[in-house]
Amino acid sequence: MMYAFARDGGIPGHSFFHYVNARWQSPIRTVWLACTLSFCPGLPSLGSSLAFPAATSIPTFGLYISYAVPVSLRLIYRKQFKRGPFHLGPFSYPVAILDVGWVSFIAIVFILPELYPVDSQTLNYAIVAVGIVITYSIGFWLISARKWFTGPVRQIEEEQMAAGVLPPPRE
Repeated sequence: MMYAFARDGGIPGHSFFHYVNARWQSPIRTVWLACTLSFCPGLPSLGSSLAFPAATSIPTFGLYISYAVPVSLRLIYRKQFKRGPFHLGPFSYPVAILDVGWVSFIAIVFILPELYPVDSQTLNYAIVAVGIVITYSIGFWLISARKWFTGPVRQIEEEQMAAGVLPPPRE
């Protein structure tokens, strides 16, 4: 996912991280960035056994949110949404509602503290970490990216659709 964001120009330093190593045929810089960013939230757990549950719930919490945001936008902007070649047909809307409901429920579960009473030592800081990422992302969009970001690079070429490999998108 990180490489796709770099390829599409969606992260700071995208031109540096978009590079694919010729020898390894892999985006080594982006792999190291992803490893570093995955490692950092786990560092507080080295000093506290209570920080470990928060460190393990951050990636899951963030991943669920990253799936729910586009689905929520599809529900909100239902009339403007254009289907791609892969969709669930008439089941799209009910499945989207179930998805958003499930993510709302599981997000609450992942931010609950594991021990009571809740104090500074037992608070689940996953919500703080995810809040920082969301604040940064929205700030980056408002300050910079909305002026130049044009959207993702298409992976499904028109030639594939013309050759009959994929059906044309429904509108």
